[in-house]
Order: sequence, then structure tokens, then C-alpha cells
Amino acid sequence: MEQTPKANRVHIGFFGRCNAGKSTLINMLTDQPVSLVSEVAGTTTDPVSKSMEILPLGPVVITDTAGIDDTTELGTLRMEKTEEVVKKINLAVYVLRTDEEPTADDMHWLGLLKQNNVPIALFINEINAENKEVNQEENKEDASAYVESHKGLSELATVIGSADFTSKTKRLELLDLLGGLTPLDVEGDQTLLQGLVEEGDAIILVCPIDSAAPKGRLILPQVQTIREILDYKGLALVCQTEELPAMINSLKNPPKMVICDSQAFDRVDELTPNTIPLTSFSILMARFKGKLQDLVAGVEAIKNLKPGSRVLISEGCTHRRQCDDIGTVKIPNLLKKQGHTDLQLEFTSGGAFPKDVSQYDLIIHCGACMLTRREVLRRIECAVVQGTPIVNYGVLIAALHGILERAISPFVDELKG
Repeated sequence: MEQTPKANRVHIGFFGRCNAGKSTLINMLTDQPVSLVSEVAGTTTDPVSKSMEILPLGPVVITDTAGIDDTTELGTLRMEKTEEVVKKINLAVYVLRTDEEPTADDMHWLGLLKQNNVPIALFINEINAENKEVNQEENKEDASAYVESHKGLSELATVIGSADFTSKTKRLELLDLLGGLTPLDVEGDQTLLQGLVEEGDAIILVCPIDSAAPKGRLILPQVQTIREILDYKGLALVCQTEELPAMINSLKNPPKMVICDSQAFDRVDELTPNTIPLTSFSILMARFKGKLQDLVAGVEAIKNLKPGSRVLISEGCTHRRQCDDIGTVKIPNLLKKQGHTDLQLEFTSGGAFPKDVSQYDLIIHCGACMLTRREVLRRIECAVVQGTPIVNYGVLIAALHGILERAISPFVDELKG
């Protein structure tokens, strides 16, 4: 579980009103004091996350959110944070209490989850259950009766469970409920190298070591690619840019493919014979996480950039900017070198991404190795719906160097489909 990147885990959000019992349920589920529990309403202020493993879902990230009826001075900001969680999760647990009627706020947030196609496990917290004998079947019947007695709840919930928080048996019930749901927009059995590598294939990975590369480590896409090659029983051959010719010449047979860092695209293209397929880690990520077709289609907008055009450059992670940072330095310099001067450049990083992107003439996004597939698809859809072209780093750099056709050639049949 610890070896699975956070972006590749199933994300589960817990929602409900203040003091509904979300935090208690999470602590029971994880068997750890992840969330602060108190009778004071509004104890949970910002989303709190915890990684664990739930079979058969596998590695997951559980997120506790602020009460949806938070009326404190910062309540509006907290609801904005909660709304961001809705857009990123793959499953939802919504908690209601048996001693309270569902409110308009409850129906609004349940409807928002449904609108975003998030599967919902509706849990009914049996507040007075401490005086009852623990009877799983009776509690289930009580939960079903509660839902049926309130119009609209049954249509919103994917599964229904009772949440007697005084009983540890409820942990198993919730685990069973979650395990039976199909998460929204997860990678599933799809892989970075789906259909590209077979047993015995030699793949050369060109991994330049620059100031942005963590000392003693490779960046995540490179590590994931190496692991997948090993999973396919292929041969992962790693070198830096100038060692590429010697690596190719040392092989008895040509490699199946060369995969490089997008920043080295132009030089690697020169050093790799045209008979050997070439692509980049960023383009592999675009295919794995989102819709490569939409990102390739966005290339046309590059030709239409003119002085004053607004361009958003968005990073999915947050890191200390280096003097040769790809997003804030290298890509702007490359655009200038290609004649695109006096652009209005704006930058976002981490979870930040504007709701309104119609104001931009182009969005340039990173490879998104730190974002979930659901979040990447949401950002691409946001751009497409608002009519704003979007590309990612690898697609943009290949296009500016005039080698996009070669860089996407391994996926040409998929792009036609």
C-alpha cells in the first residue's frame, strides 16, 4: 500500500452535517484517531486525509470534510474546500442521523455528488443505538426504513447502511459496502504501457539528471514506467541523453521503444534512428490519466497565439521552483524562441485550477503524475466544455520541436478511434 502513489489510489470522501458522526466513523474505519472528535459542532474545519487499504478496492485515501451546515465566519470558504473534494473523489460516504430529518443542505450535497456521478454509500447513524442490542439485520432494516420515509434519498444513494458507532461490527459493514462499489474514473487495469510492451522487449528510458530531479531519486513517472516494464517482464534500460547512442549500439536487436523526458525531446529525436518508436513520459501520462486526443487537438491553438494572448500554465504538484523550472522558465522561453512573445502568462499549482477557463487562449498542463485520473479528466472536460484548447507539457514540447507526429505514433490507432 505504501508503494502506491497517492494519485493512483481510490479516493473516498466523507460528507454530512456537523456532528453527524463522520469523524467518528472514519476513526472507526481506520482504527486510528485520524479526525478530531468532539461534541462541539464544526470541529472538522479543513479536509483531513488518511491512506489505508480496503479490499477489494486496494490502497485508498480517505478524506474527512467540514460539516456542510457550517455557519461559522469561515464556513463559506470551508464549503468551497468541500466542493473541491467532490470533484476529486471516486467514492462518497454520506452520514445522516436517525434523530434528525434530512435538510435542504443534505439534499443539495447528495445531489451534487450524484450530479458528479460519484457512487454514494449512505450511512444512517443510529444515535440511540447504545441502549439496543447490536443486531446487524435490524439496524439495516431501520436504516432502510429511514431512507424510504424521506422522499428522494433512495434515488440518490448507491448503497445504504446503518452506522451504530458504538459497535465495532459496523467497521466490517462499512468495509463490505465500500468494497462492493465500483469507484468512478479510476485507472483500473489500465497501465502506462498498455499494449506497448511484451515479455522480453527492451525499452530505453532517457532520464536527464537536472536541478529539478530529487537527489538520489528518479521522478515518479520514470519510476512508474520502470516498474511497469518489469511487471511485463521486459528489460528497462536507463541512461542519460548523451549515452543514448552507445546504449542503442550495445544491443544485439533495436529496442522496442525509446521513452524520454520531454525536456530532452529535440536532442533524443536527433540521436534515435527513425526506425525506433519514440515518445515521452509526459505523453504516456496524458494517455494514462486523461484524454490524449483532446490534448493533441489543442496543438492547433499554438499557431494562433499572438502578443497579448492569455496562457495558463498549470502544475499538478507543488514544489520549490528552480532557476530552470520547466513550467515557469523553460516552457515560456521555448514559446519565445518559437516566436510567441508578449504572452500574458498565468500559473497555478497543486489543487488550484480555475473554474472559469474561458478567458484563456490556451492551457498548458503538466503530465499530472500527482493528480488522480478523475481530477485530470475533470480539468480537460472543463477546458473542452468552455471551448479553451488544452495541451500538456509533452505534447506542447513535441509540437514546438516539430516532432509531435513521431512522438504520438505509438498511439496512432488509438487516436483514430
